[in-house]
Amino acid sequence: MLDAGIVFLQTLVSFVVLLFLTRLLGKQQWSQLTFYGYLNGITFGSIAANVATDDLANAPDHLIGLVSYGLLTLAVSRMALKNRKFRKMVAGEPVVVIQDGNILEDNLREMNMNLDELTMLLRAENIFDYKELELAIIEQSGALSVLKKPAYQGVTRKDLQIKEKSKGLAVEVIIDGQIIYENLRAMDLDGRWLVEQLRQRKIANASQVCLATVNKQQKLQIDLFDDVIPGQMDLSEEDTPKLSLDGIQLRSKDAPSKNLP
Repeated sequence: MLDAGIVFLQTLVSFVVLLFLTRLLGKQQWSQLTFYGYLNGITFGSIAANVATDDLANAPDHLIGLVSYGLLTLAVSRMALKNRKFRKMVAGEPVVVIQDGNILEDNLREMNMNLDELTMLLRAENIFDYKELELAIIEQSGALSVLKKPAYQGVTRKDLQIKEKSKGLAVEVIIDGQIIYENLRAMDLDGRWLVEQLRQRKIANASQVCLATVNKQQKLQIDLFDDVIPGQMDLSEEDTPKLSLDGIQLRSKDAPSKNLP
């Protein structure tokens, strides 16, 4: 049986190497999980577990395997970026499953997908009538993308000719009570402006603020650690008062009938 200290050190090494490989492979590898990425994730996890828990004598072999697998994955990803045919072979390609309100059964069979799975994906996109769709596409990740027919698309501000200025990206200026001065400077603001805004809201210190953001119009939005919300909902069941028949207050019309025995 391995010593607990050795297991901890092996786990630490495995974690650091796995973290490094994850950053090296980039965000796309993990955020857009294709079938190829899914298999990679399982393999990485399996090898990393062996590095952490196997005998110390075997740990270097597993570590070499983990690094080698990561470098091979990186090489495949780089090749896929440069060669579209290779990318399609590795990651697959999108498949149209509904066109002009018609289900393409042959394409479903090629993906080994049945109608129950398709309708489940449609419901997840709030589509309950496939006849409303101009296109439905199964992406490489297995996600469903839909395009409704014009008659079923929602009305936009452009359709109504309503002009609206963009509010821009809201930038964090306070996070967990800490002022982010770099973001303030990026918005052409300073700490003095922020302090004045807090005072106007009767906030004595930035440490009371959980999150504060500023948009392009220099409008400050604040969320405090101790929010006072009238009628705040509590879904916890721990403090729910117990109800019993003895605790029910009867109104006059609810009073028991005298005719009952």
